[in-house]
Amino acid sequence: MSDSLYSRKDISKILTRASEIQTRKELYGDKEGLTEEELIQVAGEVGIDKESLIEALGTYDISNLNDDYNWFKATSRIQKIANINGEVSDEDWEAIVQEIRKVTGGIGKVTKTTHSFEWEQRRQNSGYKHISLTPNDGKTKIQLVNSWSGFRFLSTFISCMVAFTIASIALDNSQLSDIALLIAAGSGALFGFPISRLILSSHYKKQKKQAEDLLQNISAKLRTERETAISIEETEVYESKKESTSESSQVRT
Repeated sequence: MSDSLYSRKDISKILTRASEIQTRKELYGDKEGLTEEELIQVAGEVGIDKESLIEALGTYDISNLNDDYNWFKATSRIQKIANINGEVSDEDWEAIVQEIRKVTGGIGKVTKTTHSFEWEQRRQNSGYKHISLTPNDGKTKIQLVNSWSGFRFLSTFISCMVAFTIASIALDNSQLSDIALLIAAGSGALFGFPISRLILSSHYKKQKKQAEDLLQNISAKLRTERETAISIEETEVYESKKESTSESSQVRT
């Protein structure tokens, strides 16, 4: 044992760290992590219900690109990628398309390629949404891209024009009539630009929330479909065993 003396601050840090190490050992043992089933069991022991944990698992492995709004550039593109357990099937895809339409409130072009299921929606002079599900090696990769560069341009242009028009009317009969047009143009940029950024910020938050809802709903739908399929399969196996047992009993009698 060392004869070193530890301050109260050091003791507090050491005890906190020791507690963390002990907790990790109790949870994981000698393993680096937990399986999904083990995590559900641990969550139940601390009062977290299975449904909440499954929803969290469905959205944990999500990569966010362009996840912060840039006020000057007015971010107009969101890309999210998620990987979930289980491979999407043709039957799953039909249910997922209905879910996509419900969340987006629109109809898109549905296609199926050799490697993925895709849904795309394009709006003239506004932007587009593209969702793809790629099954591979027991998992499904969900990729969502949403772009509204056309809407960004229109919002900026209209906001600046409105500010320019108001400034022009206000300066029309003023003593600054000689430079009124120049002042109005400056006012249009000075006031119209930040107004457009406020509008686009609100739109960005709305689209981001929609993208997150889509990923959550798609993940939940895949899990529900898979659990339903397992339940049906177990029921069929049970019925088969029941019939087999019944036939055996009849033979004996």
